[in-house]
Amino acid sequence: MGRMSKTDHVVAETEAVESSVTESSVTETAPVEPKSGGSRGSQGSKGSTGGSGTGEPQRIDTLFLWNRLKRTDPKATKPFTRSGGFRGTQIDPTWRFQMMTEVFGPIGKGWGYEQVDWTIAERMIFICARVWYIDPETKEKCFTGPQWGGTEMVRRRNGVEMPDDECFKMSMTDAVGKCLLQLGLAADVYMGQFDDSKYREESEAFYAAKSNPDLQPAAVEAFEAEVKRRLGACLDLDDLEEVWRSGVGIRLREIGAVDRAAQHRITGLFAQKKAEILKREEEDGREAA
Repeated sequence: MGRMSKTDHVVAETEAVESSVTESSVTETAPVEPKSGGSRGSQGSKGSTGGSGTGEPQRIDTLFLWNRLKRTDPKATKPFTRSGGFRGTQIDPTWRFQMMTEVFGPIGKGWGYEQVDWTIAERMIFICARVWYIDPETKEKCFTGPQWGGTEMVRRRNGVEMPDDECFKMSMTDAVGKCLLQLGLAADVYMGQFDDSKYREESEAFYAAKSNPDLQPAAVEAFEAEVKRRLGACLDLDDLEEVWRSGVGIRLREIGAVDRAAQHRITGLFAQKKAEILKREEEDGREAA
């Protein structure tokens, strides 16, 4: 049997980190960028068979884009009240464009929108639009369903009606926003999750972590490489625990907020290294006996 050590707490903390990540809605919706060559399949490339050898087609993650787009940055929202007492949450159109650019690329290249129809009725301008985007995996050009947006052509200030020169733009913005919802963008607002203060706090934490330079993909990759290097130099459980206590545990909790897959890979390195050390110590003990 391998000897017990304080390092047992390393794996225990590792499991606790992974458990908290699994249970947290922040990490459930974290937009994890797939590695090059990856896919939204559950086990491998799109259309490949699973590792069981059964020859069954692989299940495709149909919520891949929805889950990447659904969480809204609270800083990009503000409450509003309309006549009649209706209350809602307004989403910054520029933030919507930023999110689409992050996932699909620059507008006009990775995604865009086009006017389908327009009309004027009851002193309102209505515009019908649809959004197109290039599927990140298949590179196929896809379209949302068409949606209408409408805005009054006049605005009232101090009891005086004036033409609204923004009405066409606002109608287009309204229509495009409805189209983007079909992809899942800001779906949490429309599903009522923003009414939960705890959910908004989790979203604030998620976007704060996402904007942290230390949690960008290149920084996480460098950190993972550094952990591998340090683990390679560990000779016993005490060395392993020293690496963990040097701040790795805290960093992994932060990484888990934006990249759960990377967090699991790195915690797995610790578990693997511990198993190697215990196996070697057990073999040395048998030889000594």
